Amino acid sequence: MREMLTGNGRTVLCPGESRAEIVVERPIQSGCVTGFYRPAFEITGEEYVFLPACCYNGNRFKSLKKEYPPMFLAEEADIDMPITQTDVIRLNEDGSGRIEVTTGDVSVPCIGIFSKREKRAVLLFTVQQIQGENLGLTCENGALEIQYPHYRQKKQYRAFCMKEISDPGKDFGAGEKIVIPYRLLEFDCENMEQFYHVFFENRKCMGLDDSLPEVLSFAEQFAIQREKFNSLNWRKRGRFYGVGITDEGTQVWQPGWVGGGMSSFAMMKLGERLEWERGMDTLRFLFQNQGASGLFYGVCSGDGSHHNDGFGQKENENWVLIRKSADVLYFLFKHFRLIQERGEEIPEEFLRGTRLLADRFVSLWKEYGQFGQFVDVETGRIAVGGTTSAGIAPAGLVCAYEFWQDDKYLQTAKESAQHFYDRDLSCGYTNGGPGEILQGTDSESAFGLLESYVKLYEVTKEEKWLRYAVFCADYCSSWVVPYNYVFPKESEFGRLEMKAVGSVFANVQNKHSAPGICTLSGDSLYKLYQWTKDVRYLQLLKEISLTISQYMSREDRPIYSWDEKPEKLLPGVICERVNLSDWEGADKVGGVFNGSCWSETSNLLMLAEVAELL
Repeated sequence: MREMLTGNGRTVLCPGESRAEIVVERPIQSGCVTGFYRPAFEITGEEYVFLPACCYNGNRFKSLKKEYPPMFLAEEADIDMPITQTDVIRLNEDGSGRIEVTTGDVSVPCIGIFSKREKRAVLLFTVQQIQGENLGLTCENGALEIQYPHYRQKKQYRAFCMKEISDPGKDFGAGEKIVIPYRLLEFDCENMEQFYHVFFENRKCMGLDDSLPEVLSFAEQFAIQREKFNSLNWRKRGRFYGVGITDEGTQVWQPGWVGGGMSSFAMMKLGERLEWERGMDTLRFLFQNQGASGLFYGVCSGDGSHHNDGFGQKENENWVLIRKSADVLYFLFKHFRLIQERGEEIPEEFLRGTRLLADRFVSLWKEYGQFGQFVDVETGRIAVGGTTSAGIAPAGLVCAYEFWQDDKYLQTAKESAQHFYDRDLSCGYTNGGPGEILQGTDSESAFGLLESYVKLYEVTKEEKWLRYAVFCADYCSSWVVPYNYVFPKESEFGRLEMKAVGSVFANVQNKHSAPGICTLSGDSLYKLYQWTKDVRYLQLLKEISLTISQYMSREDRPIYSWDEKPEKLLPGVICERVNLSDWEGADKVGGVFNGSCWSETSNLLMLAEVAELL
């Protein structure tokens, strides 16, 4: 440890040390004390800047200011457009600028830099808070800083409902001593694979509490969710398992993404005759809402009406998010395996519709060399290109190959999965999975891509796909909270002593963590554990899987909303919010709105696919 007297409360951080002890020489008013580090290698502005779940490649992409839910206008869209995001916290496209966030804005209190030119990297880890106040993390011109307390000086436009925040700082008296724990790694680094593997190996290096919550038995979890889905998610009008709790005839169905055509698989596998019949009816409803292209309509209502994924813009009336149909393709084969295991015939309408869908992905690849992000549901033409939105599509195509033994599906899966690696993952990001973040960086496309690499290795045994899967899993881990965030005692999560470990951030725009992967069980992590024997992948799966049920409201343990007059969430309801960040206001940290979300489907999938493995 090194002690350094400074008038302005700044000290240099050093590799190999564990604490920065700062003694304030002269009083500081409304400010902060800072430990900073400037890498030994040359900074040019081209470096990859990384804050887990917050900033990838400095978020140095083109940006547009949009109200929520953001959507491209037709004139802003193109097949070969550059990555375009909302106005999230970021560096400028040339690498200039300053990022200022708090430890609540990241999954792991960490800042990193990778220089492809110098083949060197830095990872700086710290803790969440000191004396009950979150630390600040900043990066500017390659200099990495840890601040106590967080001290965002510049008010920033922070995408739709985010607050414009500047911090008041803190007064420090002369002679006051502050100790900032940290770990600083500077190392030779050949590529993004190595960068993320070092991160994965060290994401828990600060020794923060990562104990798992007490878990309601899997049988009790399913009993609660079964009752909730059969009473509140089942739509008599249209006959399908819908998403969330809504009135009949309103927006009640979205295929893929948030659970449509996915929850039915879990209900059929875990349930009995009622759930089986309703699951089959759900598939029938799915195929009744298939466009001429083979893709599925983005939003449907119980009355049979269709809505686009362009959020009501007439000029985009046929746009659908390609991720939704990619999810469905993969999950249809999960349903088919259940039907075959039961010794029943797969209805011809299911087979015909699934082949039409698989063939559309082959056609997209042949015509465009990509799957795009938003596609015309009738013509199959790409309207908005780029992104890793359909990252799970290669997995679905491998399943199509297994089912029909048609080589075109495997070949398309291989080529597209390699493309996703070359264009996206090898650059240190995946993007465009959610339908309401424009093309921002996200975890959902990454976990979908992980399924694809795992499935390709499982079927082909080609070592390349296993290497890509390991890299992708390491990258995915950056979106997962590895410790138990200390929530305000007065918050709902503070009252219930919630443990945030294993919750997953969705994207860099919607700055909250969430219960579960959107929307998968995480069983690919178990397969990686089996193949690599690296127990850390099993631990990551356990954390993601076992944290979800504590966010489920129950009769004996209700969760209340953050409303002025708190509302009790119904039994079985899981809200997506695990707010570590003050992005919606300091009063929303550790709180939820009263809403039924996709996390319920994630938990059902966990119960169906990985519970028995844990």
